[in-house]
Amino acid sequence: MARSIPEKTFEHWASMYVAHRFPLGGLWWPSTGEDIHVRDLGTVPGKSLLLEAKVPEQQPNGSHKIIIDVLQLTKYLASPVPVYYVFPTPPWIGDLATSAWLGFERRADLAYRRASHRWFGEWTKVCTAADLHAHLAATTGAKSSTLKGLPSIHWTWREFWREFRNCGSAALPSAYIVDGPLASPSRDALRGRLEALRRRRSRVRESQRDHFLESLRDTTRYVYVPERSSKGPEQYHLASEDELSVSLAALLEIETAPGLETVANNLSVCHVPFTVLN
Repeated sequence: MARSIPEKTFEHWASMYVAHRFPLGGLWWPSTGEDIHVRDLGTVPGKSLLLEAKVPEQQPNGSHKIIIDVLQLTKYLASPVPVYYVFPTPPWIGDLATSAWLGFERRADLAYRRASHRWFGEWTKVCTAADLHAHLAATTGAKSSTLKGLPSIHWTWREFWREFRNCGSAALPSAYIVDGPLASPSRDALRGRLEALRRRRSRVRESQRDHFLESLRDTTRYVYVPERSSKGPEQYHLASEDELSVSLAALLEIETAPGLETVANNLSVCHVPFTVLN
């Protein structure tokens, strides 16, 4: 079955957007069999999360279907660093190249907002692995599941990055990397620490900013991840590097269940330094 959009093309579009939106940020797409390392989460204070891209398959009737590997999804639920699923929801029928929807637009131009309503960000959705798991309600022992509709909590591509930039919410958590320990690591406290660092960086003369960033790389990193059992105010806990190393490496271990074709990981690490507020 042919992909509705080539996976590599979609990944490149996503990377281009993040690079433009966050000039100091970065994405790392591990190759098959490669572990995610703690250092991939970022070497300077900021926010990090994991993105799993799922491209639909074009069906004989012209529709588009997304198949979710339930075993892989279940594994992602155990990640201390929040995992988000990113999937295009094609608004065209059949093959993109010959669709009336594309009109005179080049397929390559869908990467840019100048494509207006055809821009990929207009029909790309994002949701947490936990919300996707609840939405699928897959039967016990199911190996895969077809995505029908969207979880009740999801974001458009642009909405997602706007909220992430502003440090998210209880529904949109991330891992925080800061330059020192916090007595009460709530999301508000972590956001405040990043904002203080952003203000410090803003006060540094342009010629000295590289030195400022290098000095932060030399400090001990403190990685805070969401507390799963948190009640009331959003609480985080300090994760040890050993804990993170084991957990992140386990995410990309390839397991093939009997009767199920191995599904490649399209998991990337996204890190955005500091905080930019409205």
